[in-house]
Amino acid sequence: MSPRPFKRMVVGLPQGTTNQAAVQVAADLAERLQIELLGAFIGDATLLALAGFPAMRELRVLDQQWQPFDVERAARELESAAAVARRRFEESARLRGIKTAFDVLHDAEAIMSLIEAGDILTVIEPSHPGETMTRQFAALLDAAFATAGSILAVPRRIARHHGPIMALASAPSDPSIHTGLEIAAALKERLIVVITPGVNLAPDVIAEAKKLGVAIEELAANPDDANAPLIASLSNERLRIVTRAQLRSDPFQLFAILHGVPLLLIDSQETSPAEAPAGGAGLKASSA
Repeated sequence: MSPRPFKRMVVGLPQGTTNQAAVQVAADLAERLQIELLGAFIGDATLLALAGFPAMRELRVLDQQWQPFDVERAARELESAAAVARRRFEESARLRGIKTAFDVLHDAEAIMSLIEAGDILTVIEPSHPGETMTRQFAALLDAAFATAGSILAVPRRIARHHGPIMALASAPSDPSIHTGLEIAAALKERLIVVITPGVNLAPDVIAEAKKLGVAIEELAANPDDANAPLIASLSNERLRIVTRAQLRSDPFQLFAILHGVPLLLIDSQETSPAEAPAGGAGLKASSA
């Protein structure tokens, strides 16, 4: 199997405080894979739509008074937030040897028309828990699972920036393994493959690892505990990779299973049903 042809890293930036450390993770991976890095600022079009309701009022925090909704001020604040996001994105992208770009979108749904085949859409956990309930973040997460073939979920706090790559496999030649080999080679790290006990890696995996110069370490999955592969303290991995078919939790519970380690979800269309053994290293949300 040839390496997965990633082409762009698209970083979704909902209106709000940008998590520079998380953006840096996406930018570093894009640079190592030598793919384009695109920042997509997502505004809140619903605020400007409120101008059509003359009776709309807003509560000013400083003077604790209700007053007519100021659409011009809202538009200025939106432009200012986009400018700040652009500046911070450019700071993360500066001096990198890859092509970079920045787009301003009127809402999260617009990102669906932006995503192309070969894109990795990065969704960053909001810095403040309350932001996970905003329409922008919810719509971005919906758009990611409806449109993107590959999703990079980045937690608000990164546990480590160095360490091996981990592939959570459900078959001897699982797509997560091949993608893991590609990324491990780019990052000059070893690859840990979590797979059902007694299942041997496919010959093409061994050959590909040898060709790329990537050392592989196998870790037996516990078929009775879907959360076993998520114990980062034992392996100290910097990135996990899994096919979307193995994500057994609600997308909105996705960040509960990260425990400080970014997770790359890829599509599983390359996996033949005949390849998949019983059990596997499926993911299930749990309380952190």
